[in-house]
Amino acid sequence: MNTISQEILAMTQRYYLDVDYLECCGCKLCEEACAVLRGGGIVSPGTARIRVEVRPTTGADIPLVCQHCEDPPCMVCPVGAMSINEMGVVIIDEDKCIGCRQCVQACPFGAIQIHPVTRKAIKCDLCGGHPKCVEICKKAHPPGVIHFVKAEDAGKFNRDRWADRLEESITRAMKLTGSAISGALEGAAADLAAQAERGEVG
Repeated sequence: MNTISQEILAMTQRYYLDVDYLECCGCKLCEEACAVLRGGGIVSPGTARIRVEVRPTTGADIPLVCQHCEDPPCMVCPVGAMSINEMGVVIIDEDKCIGCRQCVQACPFGAIQIHPVTRKAIKCDLCGGHPKCVEICKKAHPPGVIHFVKAEDAGKFNRDRWADRLEESITRAMKLTGSAISGALEGAAADLAAQAERGEVG
């Protein structure tokens, strides 16, 4: 396997694309920006390394991106065209690639495609650390739906959203509990007042 050692990889600061799927509007600007970058300045359909899929049943827009796995299934490549670089990014050596599609079939995220002209495998390489899709998404839809994050921050949007929901639930429960306690105290005070009027309180 043509890759750096696991010891070096363990010490490497790794980065990922973190997508806030619920906020994606399906504009496909990320896909177009990638296609322009990879197409030499023009929109070249089929060359984008990120794809936005529209689900037929729900109409949900799902950006499909490479997860740069710790143990990539795409390493099944029989000619060693897949490797992990010093940034922990899974990359393809197109000179070695023979277009057998084994990596395409192995990727569980559908993040590897075949180039429409060269007929070789292509995938996201994080643009060397400056992802164009992140840049264009942030400009078009601030603060952005796609973010370039450190490995330890991956999944931040899901965690934040879950925390927000818990916070809302807890706040609502506290308000309801507070209202119930307040109502009980008011009721007890009214009972005492009524008893006092009747001379039942000594």
